[in-house]
Amino acid sequence: MNDQQCTQFLSDIRRPLLALHKAILDHERVVYEKEFGPVTPAAFLQVLINGSGFRWLTPLSTVIASVDEILDDKEADAADRLAAAEAVTGLFSPDLPDNLFLPRYLPLLQADPAILHHHGEVSQLLRGAQAK
Repeated sequence: MNDQQCTQFLSDIRRPLLALHKAILDHERVVYEKEFGPVTPAAFLQVLINGSGFRWLTPLSTVIASVDEILDDKEADAADRLAAAEAVTGLFSPDLPDNLFLPRYLPLLQADPAILHHHGEVSQLLRGAQAK
């Protein structure tokens, strides 16, 4: 992928990643509230931040933050953009060793239609990036 393709990929995948992240959080909140009862958004945020049961989401959150940072950084270079693009593709790759995200993520595709829908959008962009 050349620099222009990386920049376009990062720009294109940002919104679908955010939508996927939100769908996962919405799903996880419903599951959490079934077990522990209703919580305020602030209380659930604290559970997400401090709860060990949600650490599997950290790689997705980190990738999204990295994409935002690279897109906003006027001093970022081609290597930075390529590294961010590779981090996105690696997150969804079963070939990535010690991928903490996929084992918890993949079952959600069958559990929640919204997650599956947003996964489809992300997958389409990932396939396009891999073809380049």
